[in-house]
Amino acid sequence: MLGWIRRLVHGDEPSEQTDSEAALERTREARRESEARQSVVKAVVAPIRRAREENHFRERIEAAFRGAP
Repeated sequence: MLGWIRRLVHGDEPSEQTDSEAALERTREARRESEARQSVVKAVVAPIRRAREENHFRERIEAAFRGAP
């Protein structure tokens, strides 16, 4: 985080490897956060998915009674 100050004082340019490692660490952190939220998301989505499936079957049954293919 303070690397930019060090580069400013010492005149060092950021290396591609340092930038790559920082990007990789940000990606890993985002993945950890995503995995931590996964169970919460599944819990929220499950009732929505069930309702959508029920509506789909209801519509198909109604269509069958109306004579639709």
